[in-house]
Amino acid sequence: MGGGSAVKQHERRFLQGEREDTGKKEECGEAHWTIKAFGEYEVRKTEGGEYGLIKKGITIGTFSEARVEEERILFTLSRGMLLEVSEKGVREISTPEKAIFMGMIASDGSVTFRREPRLKGGYRTEYSSKFYSEYEELIRIFDKLSNETYGMTSHHYTRKRNGLITATIYSKGIYYDLSDLNLKPGPYEFHVPREHLDDEGKRAFLKGFFTGDGNVSVSGGDITIRIYSRCKEGLEELRQTLMDLGFHPHEILEYKRPSKETYYCFSIPTGEHIRFIDEIGSYKPRHIAIFEEIKRKRESGKK
Repeated sequence: MGGGSAVKQHERRFLQGEREDTGKKEECGEAHWTIKAFGEYEVRKTEGGEYGLIKKGITIGTFSEARVEEERILFTLSRGMLLEVSEKGVREISTPEKAIFMGMIASDGSVTFRREPRLKGGYRTEYSSKFYSEYEELIRIFDKLSNETYGMTSHHYTRKRNGLITATIYSKGIYYDLSDLNLKPGPYEFHVPREHLDDEGKRAFLKGFFTGDGNVSVSGGDITIRIYSRCKEGLEELRQTLMDLGFHPHEILEYKRPSKETYYCFSIPTGEHIRFIDEIGSYKPRHIAIFEEIKRKRESGKK
């Protein structure tokens, strides 16, 4: 490896913000060879097994592992993110596990901070990320995803009145990580971070969201698969995400509940039900039972 300027990273997100020249030169006599080149970026591997991301002859990142695919290379970052290098450039994308985790919070969760005055002066600040469910199975899945993504699990609180379980993660770091992605812009609002999702991540996010705010109804032999939300903007992003994957969801409709709250929803065309079940699916026990029945009837109809 030839000489080059060593750089310091000043922003938490990879390759963002200003870089400062330390004045030091990197000298390395270890042999290397190019794995792939994408435009102005090049990925090299050294004899020691490390991977270097090179831009215009300068090493801007070194990684111990890389997943080399035909049209891209993926490097593991922290907090459930991957660095994707391809002909389109460089971007951070979510792992499937983090995408499901975010989808679950986007549908049935919250990302909040609370600041309260202390009796002895000063303030107490609480950062929390929450998921709500009546199903213990979903709480366990949420904790598994949280542990895989952040190395943390939640505290559980059960409401005696209706058995609703609140899984709460108290973490300033997770709060800011999800806030940086603008996952929950406000109460009853959500955002789909499509710029940080590849196709696998989009399917995973949709599965997480459908687990929370998806609906499967059966009436007189007719089956309807819908996604509901009070946030029309977020629902439009979900619909676009499905279209990115080649689905053809129906237009968004508006409903008013007896409480006068306005809800929005769109449905999946009947001809795409099986594909939706196979590619997106759900973790909710009730959904899984109906999906399995739909597939059984389809298989029996073929015989």
